[in-house]
Amino acid sequence: AVVSTQSTGFGISISVMRISVSIRFVVYLLVGFLSVRSLDHAPENLEYREKAREMFEHAYQGYMEHAYPEDELRPITCKGHSTWGNFSLTLIDSLDTLVVLGKHQEFKESVELVLQHTNFSIDKNVSVFETNIRVVGGLLSAHLLMERGGMDLPQGWPCAGPLLDLAVDVASRLLPAFNTPTGLPYGTTNLLYGVPKGETTVTGTAGCGTFLMEFGTLSRLTGDPSFEHVARRALRALFKSRSKMDLVGNHIDISRGEWIFREAGIGGNVDSYYEYLLKAGLFFEDFDLITQFKVLYNAVVKNLQHDFWYIWGNMNTGSPTLPSVSTLDAFWPSLQVLIGDIKSAGRTLSNFYSLISHFGFTPELFSLLSGQVSPGSEIYPLRPEFVESLVYMYQATGDQMWRNMGKQVLDSIEFSTKTSCGYATVSNVVTHQLEDKMESFFLSETTKYLYLLFSDDHWIFDMGVWGNISITPDPDTGEYTTCAPNSFGYVFTTEAHPLPAGVLGCCYPRQRAPDNLLETLYRNRSQDSNQQDFFSIPNKILEYMTEKKKVKVAEEEARCWAGEHFLAVVGASKLCSWWEEPLSRHHVHRHDCVLPEWYSRYEIYGVEWSRMSGKKAFRVAKNVNKVKT
Repeated sequence: AVVSTQSTGFGISISVMRISVSIRFVVYLLVGFLSVRSLDHAPENLEYREKAREMFEHAYQGYMEHAYPEDELRPITCKGHSTWGNFSLTLIDSLDTLVVLGKHQEFKESVELVLQHTNFSIDKNVSVFETNIRVVGGLLSAHLLMERGGMDLPQGWPCAGPLLDLAVDVASRLLPAFNTPTGLPYGTTNLLYGVPKGETTVTGTAGCGTFLMEFGTLSRLTGDPSFEHVARRALRALFKSRSKMDLVGNHIDISRGEWIFREAGIGGNVDSYYEYLLKAGLFFEDFDLITQFKVLYNAVVKNLQHDFWYIWGNMNTGSPTLPSVSTLDAFWPSLQVLIGDIKSAGRTLSNFYSLISHFGFTPELFSLLSGQVSPGSEIYPLRPEFVESLVYMYQATGDQMWRNMGKQVLDSIEFSTKTSCGYATVSNVVTHQLEDKMESFFLSETTKYLYLLFSDDHWIFDMGVWGNISITPDPDTGEYTTCAPNSFGYVFTTEAHPLPAGVLGCCYPRQRAPDNLLETLYRNRSQDSNQQDFFSIPNKILEYMTEKKKVKVAEEEARCWAGEHFLAVVGASKLCSWWEEPLSRHHVHRHDCVLPEWYSRYEIYGVEWSRMSGKKAFRVAKNVNKVKT
C-alpha cells in the first residue's frame, strides 16, 4: 500500500491512500479474466456446488460423530468442547443449512435430537449477542423451515410448535439484559439468574443493535410484544447517540449512553448494527429504520471510505485512527447490493480478492500503512463474509466472475484446512498453520453461502413466487385468516439463518379485513350458479386479472376456470378444512373450465403489494409461459 501521511503530535493523519498501481493492475487483469457469463461454466459450477455440499457433510458428520452434544468440534484432535453455552451450539446453528442443502432426513433427525436434549434452564453465563444470533436465530429458522424440510407440521404452525417454544424460552432468558436505563443491553447474562452481579456496563455496538430480526419475528409469531419492543428501544438509543458527523463508535456504556471507544468503522463490534437497520427495515417494511441506515451509510462513505476500503476513524471528526481493514468488513458489499450500489460493492470485493489471491485467505486485520498483516491478527477462523457478498453480487449481476472468486475460496479451505473430521481455523494466513477449532458459523454460514453461490434456481432465491397457502378459521371471530409462510422471499440474519417474510402476517396481528383479496376469494361462493362446489371470484378481481377489460366468457364460467386454476397453482392441499361441507382436491381438478391464454400463472410477491385492498395481497402476472401446479 502506498500512503502519504502527515505526522502530528497525536498520531498520523492520512491524506492519500491507494493500493499500488502494480498490484491494482494485477487485480484488474484477474477481474477481467474472471468476468464471463455463467452459461459457459454450468458443469463446473455444478461441480463446485457439490464440493460445497461435501464440505458441509464432512464437517457436520465430524461434529456429530466426535463432538456432539458439546458446542463445537476440535477438528485436529477430533474432540468436542463447550464454548458458548454447552447446548449443542453447532447442531442448532446448522439446522436450516440441512434444509437449504436438501438433507431432509438429517434435518428431521437433528430436530428430534434438539427437542429431546436441549435445556436452557442452566446456571450458565452466556453472550447475549451470540446466543441470539446463533441459538434464537437457528431455532426460529428451523421452525419456519419445517414445511420446506418435509416435516409433519405441529398444530398451529407457524404460530406454534416445539422449536418455537425453545426459541421463546431462550430469548426470554436474554430479556433481563435489556433492563437498563438506556434500553441498551448488557453483553452477558446468566440463563438461570439474569445479569451477573458486577457485570460490565460496556457493550459493543453490534451487541446492542443486532436483535430485531430474531426478536421481531418472535413477537409477530407469538403475539408477545416484549421481544420486539426491547430490540427497537436499543436501536433507537444507538441512533440517538450518533455523533454530529452521523457516525457511531464501537463500544458504549449502557448505563449512561456514552461512548467508551469512539472509533467508527464497519468491522467488528459494529458491523451487524448496520446490517440489521437495513435488513429489518426491509423485512418489517419499516422506513424509519431504512432512513437511519441511509444516514449512517452516507456518513461512512463520506468519512471512512478510502479507495473503496473502509478504515477506522474518530466518530466526532471523521479523521483516520486505524488505517486497517478487517475480514469482517467484507460483509459491506452485500448491503450495498441490497441498496443498489453495485459499482461500489464490486470495487470493495475486488480489493478483498487481492488479499485472497496473495494469502489464500483474508486475515483478521490487514494494515494499509505497512501493506502487511497486522501483528497478532494473522488468524482466519473460516469466516463467511467475503463469500456472503459474492452470493449477493452474483444474484445481482449474473456474472461468472464472482463465482470464480468463490471457487478460489473453496479450494483454499479444502486444500489448507481439511482434517480427518472437519475443517480447522487458520491461525496464521502467512504460514497456513492451523488451530484446533471449528466455529459453528462455518456450518451455519460459510458452507451455506458457498453452496448457494454455485446454485441455480434454488428456492431461497425465489422472489416470493410460489408457496403453499393455508386458510384457517379464527376460533374467536369466525373470520378466516390467510397465511403464506414460505411465499414472500427470505431475509438472512447476520448468522445466515433465512427468515421468510410471509410469516409476518400469519399470527399477530390477524388478517381479518373483509376486503382482503384471499379472504374474499375463499369465503364468497357463487350466488347465481348451480355449481356450489367452487368459490366465486368477485368481479373487481376478474377485472384486475383482465386489466379491466370486459370478460368475454360467462361470469359463471369465468368464476369456474379462474377459481380452479388458482387452487391448482397455489397447491391447495387441505381444501376440505376450508368448507362447511367437505370437498376433495381431486374434485377441484376434475371439472372442465376454460383457461384463456392471457392468464398463465399466479405470482406471489412480497415487495409489490396490490392496491386493491390496501393490504398485503397477491398480484396476477401476465404472459408467463410455464404453469406450475
